[in-house]
Formats: sequence, structure tokens, C-alpha cells
Amino acid sequence: MTKTEDKEVAAADRLVADESLEDTDLTESKPIKTNVMSITQRIILGLALIGAFLGVLDTSIVYTGTVKMAAQLQLNANALSWVQVAYALTYAGFMLVGGKLGDIYGRKPLFIASLIIFGIGSLVVGAATNAPIMIGFRAIQGIGAAILAPNCLALLTDTFQGKARQRAIGYYASVIGAGAAVGLVIGGFFATFASWRVGFYINGPIALLMVIVAARYLPSAKRQTGKIDWIGTILSVLAMTSISYGLDGSPWPVVTLLISLVLWGAFIISQGRVAHPTMPLEIFADKERMASYVSSLLFSAAAIGFWFYTPQFMQKALGLTPFMTALGMVPMAILLFIVAVRARTFVDRWHNSSVMLFGFVVVSLSLAELVVVSRFANYWLLLLGTLGFAVGFALAFATLATSGLARIRPQISGAASGVYNTARQFGGALGLAVFAATTGRLTNIADVFGQAMLIGVGMTLVGIVLVLTLIIPAEKRSA
Repeated sequence: MTKTEDKEVAAADRLVADESLEDTDLTESKPIKTNVMSITQRIILGLALIGAFLGVLDTSIVYTGTVKMAAQLQLNANALSWVQVAYALTYAGFMLVGGKLGDIYGRKPLFIASLIIFGIGSLVVGAATNAPIMIGFRAIQGIGAAILAPNCLALLTDTFQGKARQRAIGYYASVIGAGAAVGLVIGGFFATFASWRVGFYINGPIALLMVIVAARYLPSAKRQTGKIDWIGTILSVLAMTSISYGLDGSPWPVVTLLISLVLWGAFIISQGRVAHPTMPLEIFADKERMASYVSSLLFSAAAIGFWFYTPQFMQKALGLTPFMTALGMVPMAILLFIVAVRARTFVDRWHNSSVMLFGFVVVSLSLAELVVVSRFANYWLLLLGTLGFAVGFALAFATLATSGLARIRPQISGAASGVYNTARQFGGALGLAVFAATTGRLTNIADVFGQAMLIGVGMTLVGIVLVLTLIIPAEKRSA
């Protein structure tokens, strides 16, 4: 680093220090108000992005290895789906309390604790010898990811502001998109040349290294007064689990779904009555934020069908190995990453909601094309649909994250981050349960794949309506 650069960094550090004396907000180190980031802020950005990447990576890393995983552990279709549902449910269910814990006790201790839980869960999943261990510790892994994800996003909102914050959130959304694609490739590589277990084993050393860096560089935040709403947390987890179980696996689906309805009602009522709710209802007062959460849920539900069934279709219908399946999705992964990185530029030029709408439309059209592909089992036609999906997925997720945190008070930024990520993860769990329930009687992978893609089209169309009627008008009024 040159002397000039040293002076610029030092000046940026002094500016941040001066601001921390003038402001008393969430943390002792205040958001930067200059284009020059300090070394500490670069490290915080890196930690937050890697943490977000790990959580999404372990959502998708199992997809290309599902066929071998099922064979080794003797998993039927129901158990195989619950390997993913268990992770997604605890990821979604504990994310609300994960964000709230960060608000009360500070990002640093929660960030470190979440990495430890996630790392231990990953190692045990890698060593699993049967379905109960696999599913159980996937749930533990999900708890770690649930605490990690909202605090990663909240670290960015605490550390940056203005356009710098928008860029940081854009990077966050880009990493989420890239993590989903990279997980497919890594999972296929390990499943073919080593073992699907390696994909989980590598999380341990990475988590340990991140704990060491976080302990050294993350600022110690001031604690807020507040209590954890454990009743609300338990009700939300039971509500999400019961609706997923009622759709996929329960011997008494109608009764289970009715119980879920009661639990959802009790959870919402409780959030309006407790002094320190897990999910402050004021978060939903803004129409743009509310529509963003619902759209994220629907979009994730549609996307999970693509991520979960496309690798199976490529292996069973096209006869590809897990690694060849991964290679077949490399073009999609590369395009997704490029578009995700460039998404912020598109938003600056055409506005957040316009880019979001374009992303939803492209995904809807791509899923419709894949419905047709299911009848032909042709890789090149499949490739066309995956490339379109990559473009739409990257654009929609980058913009939904921004809308989910629009005009939010700093004091509840962690809770708002948790709500956004909960909607995203619960959408995946709910979507997979819906797909399993509606394709359970189908035996041909082509029929299963086509049905899942068709349902995904319907979900994205509802999301398009929400963007047009709520998000775009709200963004215009704000501007």
C-alpha cells in the first residue's frame, strides 16, 4: 500500500471514529460516510459475505448429490426431501430470533456462536450413517445458519449507510445467488470424485477460521434493552413445521393443517401483545416491505423446484453422472454470478422495482420453457431454460433484499433482516413440501419435473402481481 493510500485509509478511520463520538446508535463503530472503506470495514464486509455464502451453499450443495446420498443412506423420496426441508425449516424458524438476539446482545457474540453451531452440525452431517442422524443434524445446521444469516445482513446495515449500504446489500444478494449455483457444482464434483460428505466436512475449518477473524476484528456493539420472545419463537417454528408436515408426510394432513392454521393465528396475535416481539408488526406497515416478504416467499418456493428437481432430471432422464450434471449447470452458474454482480448497476439505471419485475418475468418464462423441456429430455433446450432462470434469479433476489429493508429503523434492522431471510427460507421449505405433495404419485422423473416447473410458473405470476400493485407504487411514492 502506498503512503497516499495509507493516508486515505487513516483519514477514513478518523472520520468513522469522529462519527462514533457524535452518534449513539446500535454499535460503537458507526456507518461509514465516505467512498473509502477502512481495513476493518473491508474485513466486516468479507465476513458478512462469506457467512451468507456458507448458509446458501449448504442449501444447494446437496442437490447434485441427492441420488448417491439416497442410495448410500437408503433414503426414500420422502426422507430425501426432509433432508432439505429440515434444514430450511430451522433456518427459517429460528431466523427471527437470530436477528432479535443480534439486536439485543450485539452482532459479534451471535456471529461467532452461529459459526460454531453451523460448523459442528456440518461435521456431523458429513459423518451421518442413517436418515435420523442426517435429518436431525441438518436441522442443527439450519439453526446455526438461521442465527448467522440475519446478523450478516445486519452487520452490513450497521456498518454502511446511503449508497455504500445499497452496494453492500447488493453484494450480499449477489453472494446468495452465486452460492446457490456454486453449491450445485461443488456438490456434483465431490459426489463423483470423492463423496458428497466432503461438501459438509469443509465447513468446519472455514467456520473455525472465520471465528478467529471475527473475534479479532468485529466491533463490540452496545446492547439494546429488550427480551427474547420465546413463546413467539416456538409458535413460529411449530407453525412453519406443521404446515410443511401437513403438506408432506403427515398421516392426518387435514388435521395437521388445521393445527397449523391455529398456530399461525396464535403467533400473529402474540406479536401484537408482547412488549418485545420476535417479529415487530411495524415491519409490515410499509407496503413495499410487506410485498417484498411475500414475493420473496413465493419466489423461493418456485426456485426450490428448479434447484431440487433439475439435477435429478439431468441424472435420471438424461443419464448424466453427478459431475456431468454439475458441469452441465456451470454455464448457468457463471451467468448467474455475472448478472448478480452487475445487478446494482442495473438498479442505479432503471430503479429497484423495475429490475425486480424484469427478474420475475424472466424466471416465469424460463420455468414455462422447462415445462416443455420435460417432454423432450434435451440438454440444449434445458440449457436455454437454465440460463434464463439464472438471469431472472440474480436480478430478483438482488432487488428483493433491498425492498425488504426499505425505510427500516436501525433499532429493528436485525429483526427486519430476519423477517426477509425467514420469508426466503420458509418459501423454500414450503415450496418443497408443496412439490412433494403434488408429485408424490408420479413415478416418471419427466412428469415430476414438468409438474414442479408448472407450479413454479403459477407462484412467480402471483409475485409479478404483487410487484406491479404494491412494490412499484410504493417505490414511486418514496422517490
